[in-house]
Amino acid sequence: MADLNINNAGLSVYSNMYGVDNNSAKKQQIDFLAMLMVQLKNQNPSEPYDNQQFAAQLATFSQLEQLTDIKTLLNDQADVMAILSMSMENTALPSMIGKYASASSNIIDIDGVNPSEISYKVTLPAVSGKAIIYDSMGKEVRTIELSSSQLRTGENTIEWDGRNHSGDKMLPGKYTLKVELTEGSGNTYNPETFTVGKIEAVRFKSTGTVIVINGNEVSLGSINDVRDTPY
Repeated sequence: MADLNINNAGLSVYSNMYGVDNNSAKKQQIDFLAMLMVQLKNQNPSEPYDNQQFAAQLATFSQLEQLTDIKTLLNDQADVMAILSMSMENTALPSMIGKYASASSNIIDIDGVNPSEISYKVTLPAVSGKAIIYDSMGKEVRTIELSSSQLRTGENTIEWDGRNHSGDKMLPGKYTLKVELTEGSGNTYNPETFTVGKIEAVRFKSTGTVIVINGNEVSLGSINDVRDTPY
């Protein structure tokens, strides 16, 4: 049987007849059938196309079609579940307003008048530690040495009065904080920092849902705990 020269342009005619996308799985299926039709049409009468090979190719095509349908069905189900989950989540979230929450965060907000707090969790015994505060440009503005009571294992709190190294009041705004603890061996580590407070608002943004705690927006995924009473 002579070799057949079947180019993409010829096969695309079948796809265009059905108006399918060139990159779609449906196009591949149509092209596959088109190729079989061309092979059958140009087969050697004295050496007809092998029935077993023909049946095997049809079986392969059938399996491909079934797998494609299953994939499409699973993708559709995943989309529906995602929409349903988001809808249920968005419906329930407003009921969290007024409750108290703990959320992973290293943001400390200063209003220029009142001191601000942020918490951290000591997981390994420490002999010394410090809290370093940076402005929005990443410049260090204050280092607070931690007392022995702030090094105990468990949750601890740091209060910042909003002043820099020189004792000057910093401008109101958001600052970042890093806690650095030193173990007895001399090794240092950075514990997780988090903010706690009353949930003031829930905002739905294009980038995702955020919860407002102490004036700071934190992502929904950073929430560690929600309760009815203060911490």
